Amino acid sequence: MIEIQGLFFARGNHEIYRDFNAQLEIGEAVLLTGPNGAGKSTLIQLIGGLLQPQSGTITIDGVAVDTLNAREQAVMRAVAPQRRSFTLAFTVKEVLHFLPKKLRIADSSHLIEKLGLTELLNKKVTELSIGQQERVSLALALSQRAKYYLLDEPFSAQDSEATANILELISELKKENGVLVISHNQDAIFKYFDRVISLA
Repeated sequence: MIEIQGLFFARGNHEIYRDFNAQLEIGEAVLLTGPNGAGKSTLIQLIGGLLQPQSGTITIDGVAVDTLNAREQAVMRAVAPQRRSFTLAFTVKEVLHFLPKKLRIADSSHLIEKLGLTELLNKKVTELSIGQQERVSLALALSQRAKYYLLDEPFSAQDSEATANILELISELKKENGVLVISHNQDAIFKYFDRVISLA
């Protein structure tokens, strides 16, 4: 379980979280919503260890995130950021092999097919559309063998078919994992999630 207790985090004089509590368990998909500036992406970065809370605790399976090194965190959680910059002309296939083999799932062919990347494997990622690049970024995160998946706006720039396919992947993932998803599109997709956390 990912557990957040008494979280306080501020940027300068702007308080983003005060005494915030939440949790994510194996076997559930949780939707995190809220207006711009409410701290949705910040929460992903805090859970992912990229930011440190001023006070409170964030634990993954009882272990404080700030005590885990990068390798230990990679085994426990995978993060798909809202925007991943692809500046070098690697092929999609090469990007999907960035992860060390020991950290990758055994077979990613279903994932690649579901995300519509099969025909793009030999294309340079810098030549893809924004929506295609975001699916590559999502595939990279989902091909990581982890217990928890943190997905920041995975439906952004996707059409209805791609959105439906991503929702199917989330439903498959949550059978053995915990999945936290940020999305502004809550009205259309909230029914696919076990719980919704709304930030003011």
